[in-house]
Amino acid sequence: MAINDAMKFIRESQKDYELRKQVNQCTPDDLFEKLKALGYEFDQSEFEESINMMHVKCQFEEQANQLMQTDMWFKMLLS
Repeated sequence: MAINDAMKFIRESQKDYELRKQVNQCTPDDLFEKLKALGYEFDQSEFEESINMMHVKCQFEEQANQLMQTDMWFKMLLS
């Protein structure tokens, strides 16, 4: 399911430097193709929905801040 892929990507990108490095090298046009090749099949709206779902479940401010940083990083990749 795409939402699960997006949530998995969010969690793994927060910990995996190599994953972030690979994704940072993408252009906005090829970002989702690269993610699909890496095993994460989702689109921008599914990413946003995943962020919102995960944000609601944050128990601590630090978790929410890290999630919002990931959200901002991903949006920068798309611009």
